[in-house]
Amino acid sequence: MLRKALERVLELPAVYDLNQFIGQPTVRRYTQLLVEEVPLSAETRVLDLGCGTGATRKLIPGHYTGIDINPDYVASAKRIRANGEFIAMDATKLSFPDASFDQVISVATTHHLDGEQLQAMALEALRVVRPGGAFHIIDAILPVNPRDRAKEMFFRMDRGRFPRKLEDLVATVSRAAGVARTRVLNGPMHDVAYLKVVRA
Repeated sequence: MLRKALERVLELPAVYDLNQFIGQPTVRRYTQLLVEEVPLSAETRVLDLGCGTGATRKLIPGHYTGIDINPDYVASAKRIRANGEFIAMDATKLSFPDASFDQVISVATTHHLDGEQLQAMALEALRVVRPGGAFHIIDAILPVNPRDRAKEMFFRMDRGRFPRKLEDLVATVSRAAGVARTRVLNGPMHDVAYLKVVRA
């Protein structure tokens, strides 16, 4: 009951933004992986799955579309971010035509999805990405070092109910698509993984 009440509070856009501020060490790792791993230019059309209140928009130089299942996050993103398109939508059932985007990204979303949802999101992302593009997943993972109990306990307090080890994240995605590249950055609060996902 307490967990459900906390989850409801965390669904508020202002609380979401505060959580992002507190989690800056992890957010910096998300940013580093996005900038270093996703090919971006002023002409790139990017779809961001699970965009929250749209903070990732500032890292994308080209055309940006962000979707999130929480309409309050989307409304907040529309108010704050002048330069981008934000839509309330389920990442497992995208309404965009095939091959609509050059790259598809998802930052800090997979630990909120069960295995079937994650695989459905990967399939949808690959459906809407153009040939030559990819689906780029960036998310916190359970600590690489199994002795790092503090980081694991901290992550398990997150409202996302599906924290995974790197190998579990890769295995789950691989049931629906190909994983062409992985990378991990260790951090004081979370270890953060990058997966380049392509058609199998």
